[in-house]
Amino acid sequence: MTTIGQPCTPAQPSRKRSVTRKHCWMLVLAFEVLVFGASQSVFRPVRPAGITIEMSVTPNHVVT
Repeated sequence: MTTIGQPCTPAQPSRKRSVTRKHCWMLVLAFEVLVFGASQSVFRPVRPAGITIEMSVTPNHVVT
C-alpha cells in the first residue's frame, strides 16, 4: 500500500496541568482535619458515655 499525502504527525503531548488554588485549599483542609483528629485522639482518648439518664424525683414514676 502506498500513502497519499503527508504522513500523520504524532499527537502533541498534553499540556501539564498545574494544581489550582482550589485544590491547594482542599489539600490544606484535609491535612488540617487529619492533624486535628490525631491531636484530639491523643488528648481525649476515652469519651464518656453518650447518654445520661437522670432519676425521676416522683416516686414510682417510670421514664419511657
